[in-house]
Amino acid sequence: MESESEPDSVSQAKNGQSDHPRRDHSPSASQSHGVTINTLPPEIVIHILSRLPTPSLFRAQFVCRSWRAMARDPLLLQLQRPRAASSHDPSLVFHCDHPLRSQLYFVDNISDGDVDGKNSPARKFRPPFGAVTPEFDVVGSSDGLLCLVDSPYSVNVYVYNPLTGEYRELPDSDARQKNREVVLGFGFDETEKDYKAIKIVYRITLRHRRLLLSHSEVQVCTLRSPAWRRLGHAVHYLKATPSQPLVNRKLHWTASGVRHGNSRIVSFDLSDEQFRNVPEPECEDFWRKKFDLVELGGCLSAAVLSPSGALEIWVMKEYGTKESWIKDYSIRSYLPKGLQNPEHEESNDPSCENSRILMRKRYGLYVRVLGMLRNGDILLEYYNRALVRYDPNRDKAIDLRLEGLPKWFHSIVHVSSTSRI
Repeated sequence: MESESEPDSVSQAKNGQSDHPRRDHSPSASQSHGVTINTLPPEIVIHILSRLPTPSLFRAQFVCRSWRAMARDPLLLQLQRPRAASSHDPSLVFHCDHPLRSQLYFVDNISDGDVDGKNSPARKFRPPFGAVTPEFDVVGSSDGLLCLVDSPYSVNVYVYNPLTGEYRELPDSDARQKNREVVLGFGFDETEKDYKAIKIVYRITLRHRRLLLSHSEVQVCTLRSPAWRRLGHAVHYLKATPSQPLVNRKLHWTASGVRHGNSRIVSFDLSDEQFRNVPEPECEDFWRKKFDLVELGGCLSAAVLSPSGALEIWVMKEYGTKESWIKDYSIRSYLPKGLQNPEHEESNDPSCENSRILMRKRYGLYVRVLGMLRNGDILLEYYNRALVRYDPNRDKAIDLRLEGLPKWFHSIVHVSSTSRI
């Protein structure tokens, strides 16, 4: 039985031979010494590096000395900041005060989970000042840096980059008086290109068995000039809120004790360091309800929880214009699956009694709007115990499954940065 023989070209190819001249694809001496990243002009390399994700950019500085110098170039940081915020979904930092010491957890790119909401596990990290200040609260996050303050005295203020591990303790503000309440804020001033911490100190007095706020003092401290400056008195009593949304270069709080008809939204301009009232929606029903402020898509927004459990989100489309407020989202009452078990009730957990995080929640909304993802989904936190992604196009809520999270937490939206302190 005869078998077919292979063509000569095939057999020659198997033996490493061919009728055709062999092409050498290896780089020649001239090619191997051609254009490399080290021979490019520095401004071109900086533009290339600015497109890297922030963690990759941080690791790039350990390649060699020249890359380290470029990774710390102010122009690179200036270019990379807006791209990091617009091209990637934010990360989340979780603060927990259980069982004894405060703890921080980190999840990068929260929307990278699968269709069922499963994301990468949370990573625990320890601030380098944790041994000195084991109990702290998170004031806020701005442009890659976290601001933290010791708890419960609010005296020691820290600015911390969780990516690089660098931190700075701000000087003592000489605000150690007894019987006082402190409200803090933190943000990046685009005009001065500097980070600012704001501290409002209210003195509490007892009159006719009632606690009264008889005096206030506003102080500001920057990283570039780390000394607290006194700005005078606060016009309103501002609430210590879980976050102070930074919109239009202004931090925002809600005020209490405001007469009917006056706005309860107060802003602090990081540039001119002035407080101003921000108009509320023209809606009588809005006035009677509690609300939280949040930034959504670059707009100042207010989340209002109705008695039925439905969540309404008002958005100020044009900053400072009262008529531009619209009710943009209505989210039906929802309970995440992980909270439907009675074992998750706080009343059944004795360790909940001393949690400052849960104590603050009892006086606010049990549903927090954290922010908006790039695809338009809204990120929600329920009862300081569960995260939900809401798709407004399909009117569907998706529980986010994050392994490694503590029993309860306070979520902070965070955009990583290689900013040096």
